[in-house]
Amino acid sequence: MTAPPMPDHWHCYRWTGERRTYDDESARRPPHLIAQNIPPHEWKQIAAASPAFMASDVPPLEVPHWLLRPARTIKATFQEPQKATAWYRDQVTDLAPTFMAHHDKNPTRQAERFAAAEDRLSWGGDVVGGWYLRGTGFASVQVVACSANRTRPTIPCPVLP
Repeated sequence: MTAPPMPDHWHCYRWTGERRTYDDESARRPPHLIAQNIPPHEWKQIAAASPAFMASDVPPLEVPHWLLRPARTIKATFQEPQKATAWYRDQVTDLAPTFMAHHDKNPTRQAERFAAAEDRLSWGGDVVGGWYLRGTGFASVQVVACSANRTRPTIPCPVLP
C-alpha cells in the first residue's frame, strides 16, 4: 500500500469569539451527517442546503468541512508545509498572552505544540488548536490540507492558491 500523495496546499483559518457561540453546534455542522466520501458536487449541494453553516465563521465540527465554507473564511494559503507551520506558530504566539490556562502559555509546551504541527504538516495532515481565553472567549487556529485532504479527499477545494 502506498502513502497518499501530499496535498497541493494548505488553507489557514483563525477564529476568535465567545465560548457560547463556539458551543452552539447548529452552525458548526452541515445539514447531513456524512459517514463516507461522496462526489465533489454532492458536497457542494449539502453545504448549500445549510445557509447557517455556510454563513458561519465559527470552526466546523469536522476539520475538513472548512473546505466547504466560502473562500472568505480563509486567512492564508501556503503550498509549502514549512510556511503553513510558520503561520500557525505566529497565530498561536499572538494569542498566547490571552490564554486562560497557564500551562498553555508555557514555552516548553508551546515548542512541543509547534514541533507536532510541523511534523503533521510534513506528511500532509491537518493542524488544529483551540484555547479558552481570559474572560469568556475562545480561539481556534487551524491549518487544513487541500487538494486533497486525507480525511475527506473528495471535498472540493474552495480556491486554488
